[in-house]
Amino acid sequence: MHRSLTSPAPPPGYSALRLFTDCVVLGFTAWGGFMALLAQAQERFVRKRGWVVEKDFLDLIALVTMLPGPQAVNALAVMGHRLGGWAGFTAALAGIVLPSFFIILGLWWGYAALAGHPALLRAVIVGVLPPLAMILAQTAWNQSKKAAPARRDKALALVAAAALLLLPFWSAPILVLAAGGLVARLFWPAPPPAAAPTSPPMRPAQVLLCLVPAGFAVFQIVPALLPDAVVARLALAFAGISTTLFGGALVMVPLLEGLIVEHLGWLSHAGFTAGLAASQLTPGPIVGIATFTGMEIAGFAGALAATVGVYTPTAVIAVGASGAADRLKGLRWFQHAMLGVRCAVVGLIAGAAVTLWLKLPLAAQPLSCAALTLAAALLVFRLKQPPYVTIPAGVLLAWLLMRA
Repeated sequence: MHRSLTSPAPPPGYSALRLFTDCVVLGFTAWGGFMALLAQAQERFVRKRGWVVEKDFLDLIALVTMLPGPQAVNALAVMGHRLGGWAGFTAALAGIVLPSFFIILGLWWGYAALAGHPALLRAVIVGVLPPLAMILAQTAWNQSKKAAPARRDKALALVAAAALLLLPFWSAPILVLAAGGLVARLFWPAPPPAAAPTSPPMRPAQVLLCLVPAGFAVFQIVPALLPDAVVARLALAFAGISTTLFGGALVMVPLLEGLIVEHLGWLSHAGFTAGLAASQLTPGPIVGIATFTGMEIAGFAGALAATVGVYTPTAVIAVGASGAADRLKGLRWFQHAMLGVRCAVVGLIAGAAVTLWLKLPLAAQPLSCAALTLAAALLVFRLKQPPYVTIPAGVLLAWLLMRA
């Protein structure tokens, strides 16, 4: 029997432990991006368990697409909260995050072990670049079909991509997103009025759940406010990044690189690329790179702090906004600005793809780079292979070409 998420009593068969176990299974098996994860979650919790009414689950998806942070993780956290309060929230959030957390820790150990094998390490650093660039390019192309269908939308996306490549400072992605929203708000026609909201107004406690975690954004905008203690610095830096992350996790790539490589100096460009590849080799969100960075900087405590920081604030915001999806749709100024933000997101992802590709040793080994690029394009665009195929294939090909 399907139960509404607004029901005050947990559905038959529900327990926090069972929810945690189900989310762990999803965390290990849900390859293919956030929509693939949500599709498998819908199958498990709506059709198999009968814990959720399908309309409620679809409303959850609509809600999280309008909020910052990793969308699938936030949807499951909200579902857990509605099913079992904060215990359910914790069970769902921990269950979906822990698999990628431990996989990335294992990949970090492997990357660290490569320090004694420079030829193989170079193959890894070079070989992951073309597949990652093609994965980002494919995502930008797919998102452009919905987020930037008109010529004006595509033009704004191209300007956003060029701005990311040309602006010389780490905070450029934030300015690009803000500029996209401003352009749409000032010069584009407003969207049609939404239907009158059917959900009740947000209670003060719900508003606080949105506003308090959103305050972490100050650490993304003004990193000088970050504390000196390394573990706290990691947690707050990634909390700030997550609360400014609109449009899906891949838009975090330029934001992350700008902050943790160019501004804070936590990783080299090679280390960042390795962390990005590690996050792509897990079924979880790309924000798993926070775990890799934390482990590199402060060991297990740093990895845990960065992971908690990058996932928890936006999940709490989603709980606070839960049930207010139709009210968010009714804010015409917000939806008006989001027209431009979505186009800027497409441009940022495309620009990040170009940035990754330009890190190849193009001048020193042009033929090898061309072969790696063509192979990655074939695997990603033509053969539709997932990251756990394309990235190892890129590393293997780079190792063969670098030896030649």
